[in-house]
Amino acid sequence: MKKGAFIQQIVIYGLILLASSLLSKLVDQVWPAFPMPTPLIGMIMLYLLLTFKIVKIEQVAGVSNFFVQVISLIFIPSGVALVTKLDVLKAEGLQIILVVMISTLMLLLFTAGIAWLLIQVKEWVLARRNSSVMETEED
Repeated sequence: MKKGAFIQQIVIYGLILLASSLLSKLVDQVWPAFPMPTPLIGMIMLYLLLTFKIVKIEQVAGVSNFFVQVISLIFIPSGVALVTKLDVLKAEGLQIILVVMISTLMLLLFTAGIAWLLIQVKEWVLARRNSSVMETEED
């Protein structure tokens, strides 16, 4: 990858990070009962930028691939913090495992339900569009 392209990709990610940080603070000021994590806002912004073709995939692919390669290093601090709480895990490990399993299952079911609902809405819109086109052709 060219040096200029890599720097451009870093600048794009930096701007997304800055904007998501500012937006997170704004959401926190406007709606303090609903905290929005900055990384989530950044992912949503990147998704929207890619979806609306404001940013092309080629403009962020190199840095994205680098982040995927080093993602395991990002989770090392949380793993170390987990090891420091072995006494809590020993005392309440089963409850923690059950909560994680149940919440994961609930998340999967909720996601599947939303996906099913969106597919139904899409099919309804397409059917309605096709029926209006057929009516227009008949006239």
